[in-house]
Amino acid sequence: MADGQTLDNLALLQTQSQVRWLFNILDSIYDGVMVVDQKGSIVYANPAYTRTFGVSVQKVLNRKLADIEPDSRVLDVLRTGKPVVDDPSFVASAGVDIVANITPVFEEKRLVGAVAVFRDRSEILAMQEKLKLAIEEAEKNRQLTDRYYSELQELRARFLEVDDMVFESRPMQKILAMVLKLANVDSTVLITGESGVGKEIIAKLIHRTSRRSQEGFVTINCGAIPENLLESELFGYEKGSFTGAGREGKPGLLETANYGTVFLDEIGDLPLVLQVKLLRAIQEQQISRIGGLKPVSLNVRFLAASNRDLKAMVDNRTFREDLYYRLNVVPIHIPPLRERPRDITPLARFFLEKYNSRYQLRKRIAPEVLRSFEQYVWPGNVRELENLVERLVVCVDAEVITLQDEVLAGYFKTAPPFTSDIVPLKEARAQFEENLVSRALALGGTSRAAAKLLAVDHATVLRKARQYRLRVVE
Repeated sequence: MADGQTLDNLALLQTQSQVRWLFNILDSIYDGVMVVDQKGSIVYANPAYTRTFGVSVQKVLNRKLADIEPDSRVLDVLRTGKPVVDDPSFVASAGVDIVANITPVFEEKRLVGAVAVFRDRSEILAMQEKLKLAIEEAEKNRQLTDRYYSELQELRARFLEVDDMVFESRPMQKILAMVLKLANVDSTVLITGESGVGKEIIAKLIHRTSRRSQEGFVTINCGAIPENLLESELFGYEKGSFTGAGREGKPGLLETANYGTVFLDEIGDLPLVLQVKLLRAIQEQQISRIGGLKPVSLNVRFLAASNRDLKAMVDNRTFREDLYYRLNVVPIHIPPLRERPRDITPLARFFLEKYNSRYQLRKRIAPEVLRSFEQYVWPGNVRELENLVERLVVCVDAEVITLQDEVLAGYFKTAPPFTSDIVPLKEARAQFEENLVSRALALGGTSRAAAKLLAVDHATVLRKARQYRLRVVE
């Protein structure tokens, strides 16, 4: 009996300690917090609340909220049981302009009170006004220093909504920094990387941070349009210029994008005969329709992307050298997902939230699944990861997705790590070694850290990095 009483006392002490810890947290929050019971009596108010409203705890604690602020939205929440989100209001008795978030509290489906969080609205308005004035000043004064203008562009970029732009890795941070540098120029950009890494997303981000963001963004997949139609689609045609041509003629996609941005995806698939016309369009900002006699002036920014080695194609004379160098003014290479493992978990969670919202589900991914994601090489890159997460959300019946689920059973073992084709053993060994060194460099951040992860000396990592042309930070 004594032992049972001792355990009860210990449990009581532990509960009291947890309560004190909880109140310490609430007392340290910057926003004002107030808790009321079902009868509308104030049972808790933190220091930030008393500071915001200019009252002492003694004056509000255990008092009826209706006596202090009869028009408070907290009373509405107690009556309806419905939360209030981002409610702007003016508290007359205290003369404070606030934004309130009020949440009802239930116990076993019975309303027992409400929690209100208040923030001084004047602080939010001051921050918004400061940002607005900074942007207006930047637009008026083109002589701002490069450093200040770069910081302003970064601030503006935070307010952009760019689909699937989720990352934490250092390589992607560098790419974002480069995108922001390109915001105020019209330089041609060549984006390279394996299929599925997100080249079009980067192209959209370049457009949306540029001075042409209010104009059109036209994507042209050079490999998806039949070769016999590609010229007329790109450059347009005059009436009667060929059999089947429309009576009134038709402007091409390049004309349609005037004053905006053209994104030439899979540029390596563009036939050689059209590469000459495209080169002229980029260099002279001028095109000629099929069957046309008068040139058409353009004002277009060109972005291009390819998952092929264009330099090797130049050497093999399957891609024009002059066009390659005209496109490659500012190169941006997006590393494959296996070289930036820090991005895998944030991307997986982003896609999980995306498809949960789309299909009105509440699936969760177990930690061991995320760890397996980070160890997998993702030959299909971000596109493969997104497709797998959508499949898991749709096909797994349980709320928590685990490695035991049928969709994942054997996935990481059977999915090809590099290619679905049979390759010579020597080549497969080299692919595995390249991937291993690349992941170690990505995880470690430097060549010395990678050497420790691989349990080899520093010189070996540098030699392998040179052999496979990997980027190294010593």
